[in-house]
Amino acid sequence: MEWWAVFCAVFGSFGGLSLLVRGLNAALWYLDRMTRADVFAQSFAVMKARAPGFRVDGKHVFITGGSSGIGLATAKKYAQAGAKVSIMARGLDRLETAKREIEAVRKHPSDPVFVHSCDVADFEALQKAVDAANAFHKRVTDHVVCSAGYVEPGYFLDQDVSGFKRSMDVNYFGCLYAVRAALPAMVKRLELEPSNDGGQIVLVGSGFSLLACIGVAQYSSAKYALRGLAESLRNELQLYGIRVSIFYPGNIDTPMYVQEQALMPPEGKTIEGVSLPLEPESAAQMLIDGLADGQFSITTDPLVFLLRILANGVGPRNNTVLEAAMLPLIVGIQVAFLAFMDAVVLYSRWKRMKKSEKKDQ
Repeated sequence: MEWWAVFCAVFGSFGGLSLLVRGLNAALWYLDRMTRADVFAQSFAVMKARAPGFRVDGKHVFITGGSSGIGLATAKKYAQAGAKVSIMARGLDRLETAKREIEAVRKHPSDPVFVHSCDVADFEALQKAVDAANAFHKRVTDHVVCSAGYVEPGYFLDQDVSGFKRSMDVNYFGCLYAVRAALPAMVKRLELEPSNDGGQIVLVGSGFSLLACIGVAQYSSAKYALRGLAESLRNELQLYGIRVSIFYPGNIDTPMYVQEQALMPPEGKTIEGVSLPLEPESAAQMLIDGLADGQFSITTDPLVFLLRILANGVGPRNNTVLEAAMLPLIVGIQVAFLAFMDAVVLYSRWKRMKKSEKKDQ
């Protein structure tokens, strides 16, 4: 889709694109200035003082979708920090390759890496995988990272309802099943051995957990549901001292992203194109940094960061003082981006109408 045409359409919609670009630049400038002020510096200091850190040496992490992308990159970060790593995915060949990559960077060469092939949409198979991992490492899971995902973009009317079910099975129920399979043993251990560090649950959402547009109805629906699960678990698992975080990555250069781009409608590509893809290793490091800071909501992308502040709901904020100060500016950016998204689709509709008129002539 022609960017100049989209620009003209959006500019006609109250100068939305211009406002978007200026708003993003202003947000970054505003953020830079505010972090220099004493009150904001103090809020950052308090946040850092309360941070749990990332102390996982000798602990057991179980990662779904661990054979590639963010899952594999995160597994490497845990291994480098001394954790006992268990990964699972569907493809055994890719699991074995991932295992060798993790072994090459692990802190403790004597620590084996556990791999298991199964489908996260099968709860019984996933329960067996968790039990086998616990037995293999002789330690119950301390951290659970739910990174398995499935994406099949397309126009809503072109998609079969079975694809929506598969998306929910993997992106939502796959995470729910992993947590449900691991949690009982984690809670039992904490009852027998009380600890200030009860463990960590990480649900990998998406920027599409906060924003939905043309082409991603199937994927975004499941990722929005995952956000609700994360917020509920965050509140409930305080009963046991277990922390919960949700990760909202933007575009990440993974096999799933390549598949997404091959199927994404052109309008969706235009809208999504404002977010440049990161390498999985960079995204994984941002996730680890967020966990170290004790953040509930963790992002990788400036636009997703702003959307998260705007759509925070009743979940905990990473820095309440900073986010409250930024809200008026973010509302303006949101209005501009909405105008941009709608202009992209309306321009596509106009092109279709013109094409249809030519055929009728």
